[in-house]
Amino acid sequence: MLRVQPLGTDVPGARADRILYQSSTSTGVAALSGGMVFVPVGRAPATGRPIVAWAHPVIGDDVAPSRSTSPLSGMQPWLTEMIARGWIVVATDFVGVGTGHQEWLNGQAEAHDVTYSVEAVQHLGGADAGLRWVAWGFSYGGHAALWTGSMAAALDPTSQLVGVATAAPVAELVPLEHALGKPWAPSLLAETPPPPPAGFPALVVQGTNDTVVPAPTTALLQEQWCRAGVALETHWLPGVRHEDTAAVGSPFVLAWIDARFRRLPAQSNCGEVPPAGLVKD
Repeated sequence: MLRVQPLGTDVPGARADRILYQSSTSTGVAALSGGMVFVPVGRAPATGRPIVAWAHPVIGDDVAPSRSTSPLSGMQPWLTEMIARGWIVVATDFVGVGTGHQEWLNGQAEAHDVTYSVEAVQHLGGADAGLRWVAWGFSYGGHAALWTGSMAAALDPTSQLVGVATAAPVAELVPLEHALGKPWAPSLLAETPPPPPAGFPALVVQGTNDTVVPAPTTALLQEQWCRAGVALETHWLPGVRHEDTAAVGSPFVLAWIDARFRRLPAQSNCGEVPPAGLVKD
């Protein structure tokens, strides 16, 4: 952690700070990222507060959330509930966002930023942060969260990532480009998030009326990750559009994260068939 200053935005029940911390590029070169951290007031548990690392979607025109005029954009209603449950929420800006030098859609860079944001908050005075954490991301941030699931253990072996939760994640990149009628580059294959180890807990919530991340691409993710043995729980939100997915799906997200922090066994619904029309024969 290199710098901490008040965010200047009121979050009931929490201390809200803007932070600057050290991360690294996809090739391991040291780099700086901004971000935000929200620490609940009151006494922390003896084992430290659990941490939720938020990976944001694209916001505006290359805008860093911690420097925007609406830093909490896309974080409600779930942020208030997480604070009420005593969880720290740390939110990376991603290295380069707001400067024009972001490694766009680079899973390794994104996983570094998410993982090292947790390491930073664990060194924040007065946070009383614990070692257990969950990555939670929406849309572009879902891509980051999925990549974090397969990389965090190697990046920070002292902490314990207990699961990844996503809403409408940008995941199956080549089918996604096809669905949107765009040409795709071979490099996209390398940036498709690989499945984490078998048995690792993961959650996806997806709207069926999504024209940004079409639901069939998420159905393909479900099929491939279930085949790999991931403990994946998927919830389809009938008629929900892309921009509403995180908010509408937040009850599923909150319950799922709570179960991970309570050390309950992860439940998979891989045996359930996605809604009709989402899977090609």
